[in-house]
Amino acid sequence: MRASLLTRAASVAAVAALAATGAIAATGAARASTHVKRLPTHLSITTIPAIEPPATQVTVITGHLGTAGFPLRDETVFLDRKSGIFFIDIAHERTDKSGRVAFVVNPRKTTQYVLVFKGSVNFARSHSEIVTVQP
Repeated sequence: MRASLLTRAASVAAVAALAATGAIAATGAARASTHVKRLPTHLSITTIPAIEPPATQVTVITGHLGTAGFPLRDETVFLDRKSGIFFIDIAHERTDKSGRVAFVVNPRKTTQYVLVFKGSVNFARSHSEIVTVQP
């Protein structure tokens, strides 16, 4: 049995339309799976000079991580120290149930620090202001 030219052309057009629709649907699904809206976060920083004998002049750097007024607990926050023009990670801690974290530093010279939250699946990355700690 021979199919007419018109029947063949219609079959080819139908297959092409199905293939294009499938490709478009697959592209849309791929885009939807890679774009994730993360909640914004806020990371504050404060310094507390220790009241110790002069031989142990340490400073406590504390931070609070939250989103929309709620604390974020069990998230990793990094303490970065300025080295030249860059900041480098020197320590990390997990936030407590109140979203708080603390680091003890004892710099030999005036040093700048910043707290950094690198983000997670649900929360956007953020960083604190820069603080300067003197020995």
